[in-house]
Amino acid sequence: MDEEPNKKTLHRYYDLIAGGVCLIRQTAEEQILFVNEEMLRIYQCATEDEFFQLTKGRFAGLMEAEDYIPLEARTNSRHGDLDEGYSFLTFRCYTKTGNYRHIEGTFHKVNSPTFGKIWMLNLVNKERSMADSDLDPVTGLLNMHAFYQRVQKKTNALRKTAEPDALEMRYCPVYLNLTNFKVYNELHGIYEGDRMLRKIGQLLKSAFPASYITRLSGDNFALFVPRDGLEVKLKEVCQAVNNEVRMPNITMKAGIGIIEAAASAHRRPITTYFDQAKLACDSIKKDATRSVAFYNESMRQSITDRIFILDNLDRAICKGHIQVYYQPVVRAMTGKFCGCEALARWIDPAKGLLPPDSFIPVLEESRLISRLDCHVIEEVAKLLRYQMDNHFPMVPVSVNLSRYDFLLMDPLAFVERIVEQYHIPRYYLRIEVTESALVKNRHLLIEKLHQFHQSGYQVWLDDFGSAYSSLNVLQNYEFDELKIDQGLLRYFNEDSRKIIRSIVLMAKEMGIHVLAEGTETREHIDFLRAIGCEKIQGYYYSRPMPYELLREQFQEAGWQVETLPEEQALDAAGLINLITDAPVAIFQYREDRAVILSENEAYQNALTTTGTSSLQEFNANMQQQSYPMREKFMAFLAAAVHSSGERRMTFVENGSTCA
Repeated sequence: MDEEPNKKTLHRYYDLIAGGVCLIRQTAEEQILFVNEEMLRIYQCATEDEFFQLTKGRFAGLMEAEDYIPLEARTNSRHGDLDEGYSFLTFRCYTKTGNYRHIEGTFHKVNSPTFGKIWMLNLVNKERSMADSDLDPVTGLLNMHAFYQRVQKKTNALRKTAEPDALEMRYCPVYLNLTNFKVYNELHGIYEGDRMLRKIGQLLKSAFPASYITRLSGDNFALFVPRDGLEVKLKEVCQAVNNEVRMPNITMKAGIGIIEAAASAHRRPITTYFDQAKLACDSIKKDATRSVAFYNESMRQSITDRIFILDNLDRAICKGHIQVYYQPVVRAMTGKFCGCEALARWIDPAKGLLPPDSFIPVLEESRLISRLDCHVIEEVAKLLRYQMDNHFPMVPVSVNLSRYDFLLMDPLAFVERIVEQYHIPRYYLRIEVTESALVKNRHLLIEKLHQFHQSGYQVWLDDFGSAYSSLNVLQNYEFDELKIDQGLLRYFNEDSRKIIRSIVLMAKEMGIHVLAEGTETREHIDFLRAIGCEKIQGYYYSRPMPYELLREQFQEAGWQVETLPEEQALDAAGLINLITDAPVAIFQYREDRAVILSENEAYQNALTTTGTSSLQEFNANMQQQSYPMREKFMAFLAAAVHSSGERRMTFVENGSTCA
């Protein structure tokens, strides 16, 4: 059936409806099929093409990533005031022009003559519909706009009192956040999640009966409450909420701000003070020992820094203030330079060096991280082109992609365009994604990363073993390499050794290569080599630095660069398991020379039967014509290499094994 004439008919009907209408196919992809004119107005799009470019033509593209839940899963959340078959929907989004909005409405299943089985969404801009009700539909608390209006009236009244400090001393803005609450929804369903939010609302009303309370969005609440005894009350409320949720990784946190009574503060929007309370709340999100924090001047500085970052990102990229540094990666078996990671460094003429952890989270939260990542990728491509033109030794470079890159753009299309523009082999670009990104955006990233693989790029998993530590990602994704999180080496003890050893063993059994980040001591290096970790990155070898400086350092130190044939051979050898009681060693054979590259403890013990006590002594003896085993051993290796052509072989001689 021709859909275009039918769409014209749909427009004639649905464009007359006051709210936004969106038709979505009932498939896992949740493809958007049709939107009316009001939907375009809600998202501030001039044309349907702009709308589909903004949303990528998917239901998930309508909203913030944290708010996305498939429509089929949302049908578990039903509200008594809705007709049978209808479900309530609320989420946050950015419009085409960058405005932040809250959207709400209903959805239900429809069998369309034009499209078949579809979802029909009826949506409105919550800001425009707030006059219809002052209450949040989920919790029954004040909605956000009614809350801010009433707080503003209250503060205006307090500022008119005879006591100039009445406002500062008597009332405080409070922001509360239930960390990781999305996990609760995933485990128990949206309906139970909404029920828990209503219970939290009841707890807040019981604790602060004469105060203004709202659910801002999702699992975020705000209060405007008397200051007396506030910290103690908030700690009690947070504990009561934690007792209701009964999940250790989901906790309530509270931040307390102060509304200034000074005349100059009258012009500030009331939301500013709740933003400050949010900063205080965010400051203790990862602190398990605290549930309440007060806003202070250092947090004010963080606001200033945030504004600077957002206002100056484009200028910094244009002026070259954001540079790409490179940290080398070393092959554990050979000690050769086998790759590097590209890292962004912001060096402002006035402020100096801005630490990455100060600007990258800000850019991610503001959905501007793709601008930075695209800049880094293009700078890497320019470097690779420069190396090729000047016949310099080349190694693969890994680049980092944020989870927001996959939501805000098509990273594969961008990388492919850059590869074509600079005429560089795909082999030299390695794609890194963090473990946390996969946990939060599994369905989207499975498809996108598979497309990278199909296009010929290696895909690496960064920060493996970090806070999320979900082994499920290895079942759902295809990775070429794991990068062990540097935190496991930062606190280097027997427990961390066991964890790293188990990661290496698991990766080898799955045919995945392993790189360890954060290596700073010789003890780290010796341990990683002993367990068969293939690659090493860290300050022990080099800090990140500009390419020219890194090249000078390598020339002065006489470091060797791994070639492509060496990488292919050593990658195959690197998958051999050394964590075994059987004697295993990895030899490098070239014409008439054989050198042990790596060995396990069992092999070292067996090596003593050959008349040598160490790997170094064995390698030295192998170069001597008088060494008794040399002729026999070399004959075996030559025959094995030239006959079977296999990369892996086993030979037992006096209890020793050659792999």
